[in-house]
Amino acid sequence: DAVAVCSGVHNIPRIPSFPGLDAFEGKVLHSSSYKDPEIFRGQRVLVIGTGETGRDALHAARIRLCAVALGDNLPPLDCIIMNWGTHYWESSWAARVGLHWWITTKFTRLGFLLMSGTTYGFNQWAGRRYNMTWDEGRKHIVNKSTRCMPLITRKAKRGAPWWQRRLWSYWDVPDEAGQDVDLVEGSVRGMEGRTVHYDTAAGPRSVEADVVVLATGYRQRFPFLFPGSDEKGQTDVGAADDPLPTEHFIINPQEPRLAYIGFVRPNVGAIPPMAEMQAMWWCERLEREPARRSPDYYKLKESRVPYGVDYGYYMFALAREIGAVPNLRFGQAHVPIFRLEGPFASEGAVETCATELFGPIMQRPFFMNIIFFLEGLFFAAVNGAAAALESRGGCAAAAVVAGVGLGYVGLSRRFGAG
Repeated sequence: DAVAVCSGVHNIPRIPSFPGLDAFEGKVLHSSSYKDPEIFRGQRVLVIGTGETGRDALHAARIRLCAVALGDNLPPLDCIIMNWGTHYWESSWAARVGLHWWITTKFTRLGFLLMSGTTYGFNQWAGRRYNMTWDEGRKHIVNKSTRCMPLITRKAKRGAPWWQRRLWSYWDVPDEAGQDVDLVEGSVRGMEGRTVHYDTAAGPRSVEADVVVLATGYRQRFPFLFPGSDEKGQTDVGAADDPLPTEHFIINPQEPRLAYIGFVRPNVGAIPPMAEMQAMWWCERLEREPARRSPDYYKLKESRVPYGVDYGYYMFALAREIGAVPNLRFGQAHVPIFRLEGPFASEGAVETCATELFGPIMQRPFFMNIIFFLEGLFFAAVNGAAAALESRGGCAAAAVVAGVGLGYVGLSRRFGAG
């Protein structure tokens, strides 16, 4: 009666085509074929692509005491997130422009500068995004490659003035942690012998390599639905992915009983929690039409894939349509909060949130919780004012009170004083 496509995104490797690739005298493998880190021992390794898979391969290579270079891509980032005064209750204007990220990113990057000497990412002295500007912020999340980034930064720091090296030396790693990683920011022009030639902003550059790892991701293919979507012949980077549906990237309105689960790509956060939220939304959608529609403010601009989404906005957009918006003001990445209310509510979710979410939050340092509380107050006030300006009545006071005064009512209702 209904079919859900849950075939995953890591099936068909995305293989780039470089001049001279077939004639390269070293070993070339896609990251999907990487199984044993021993292949890196004593070798000169070039990793093309700097996503999380590329960083994993890099870490495995550098602990085998080999020379490592890293090809250019966009490093992942992250940012502190909460729901109260933002996704839980937010004016349509603030949601449309991504106000929460726009503001918090400024403070996050300022903190990076004061603590590690760079605003690109924490202790990230090289490998910034090509569009890392101060006038927007939704794309910038915290670099999670904490084991690899210090090795890239260590080499970049050597060219900095002595006082900068000394001032932010606290995050330096010892030589025993591994060899330097040479980041090549550019595009591959071709391969010859055991040499990979790059075009960079500073001019041509060549890298010697014995092993080349293509950490270039995967194709999105549905050969069982799209005739001609050749599973083995359409691996090139330039080939287009098979499309996702139009309604929240889950279903097409003309075919609501065929769902695609787990294919959206978040700016921060994991795919499995989003897949669970998608499954809940679809199951409810099969039963009835949503009483209200959520706008697609979650779509990311300049995303490398057309189905890139803002994690928080996307999760709450689906939750609103099925009446599952949580009355808890924190824990955006914690799926059980979307089982506190709505058609999938359960007492087990209440217990889970109390022990796995609320408990650890209360064990954090007091000043950290104060920062979160003040952040919520600020965004509640901003959203209250924005909502009042948007409404014809202009009832600013009521909007602010609703956002600020009721901020933690859900918390007290669920967990009480004891």
